[in-house]
Amino acid sequence: MVTMLQPSGIPGAPAGLETIVREVLVRMTSHDGAKREINVPIGVSNRHMHLCRQHVDVLFGEGYELKPLKELYQPGYFATQERVLVVGKRRCIEDMRILIPLRPKSQVELSQTDAFSLGLTLGVAETGADPVSQPILLVGPKGQVLLPGGPGGGAYIARRHLHMSPTEAAALGIKEGDLLDAVVDGDRPTVYRGVLARLRAGWLPEIHLDTDEANAAGLRNGDRVRLVIAPARW
Repeated sequence: MVTMLQPSGIPGAPAGLETIVREVLVRMTSHDGAKREINVPIGVSNRHMHLCRQHVDVLFGEGYELKPLKELYQPGYFATQERVLVVGKRRCIEDMRILIPLRPKSQVELSQTDAFSLGLTLGVAETGADPVSQPILLVGPKGQVLLPGGPGGGAYIARRHLHMSPTEAAALGIKEGDLLDAVVDGDRPTVYRGVLARLRAGWLPEIHLDTDEANAAGLRNGDRVRLVIAPARW
């Protein structure tokens, strides 16, 4: 059975954002070993970067504070007014957006199409500090930064993943690092396997796909897919 996640109506919840009522999740949890499904919204993740404090200082000037432009689906996360030039081996991407809050290490998240355009061969990873990430040059109005790749941070293709709070995940029987299936119905039916569960307090349920993955199934921001609550065996 597919259950639609509805706003909880909890006082003080961010306007326009969805959350799960824990009691509803507990009631829908099956104990007979059968697969369960819930509808979860898609967040289409266009190319972007995350910066550390040190690299903000280099690119924009000492002590510079990035200015929020637009709030994202996850509470407390924003796209900024500032943009950065990204330089690849073959060509550049101008005005790549930055997301905040800041990260411990800088990283650039690209799709496979972006990588081809830049002349890069990139691997799929959970983070820009993964060994498969590659060097890439960032150019800002005040300076430039060469991300070294690997543990030092670099460019990579982000693995498809699920955002959810630990409380809500526990009610569903989902653990950090579980690999789940997301099923797309409609004109271009698709199954996304290996959706990585990433849990953090305050996160709303959302599956992140990059633009290549979303375009393949004709998905847009906010479209819903069926998340199968039965960890895949990989």
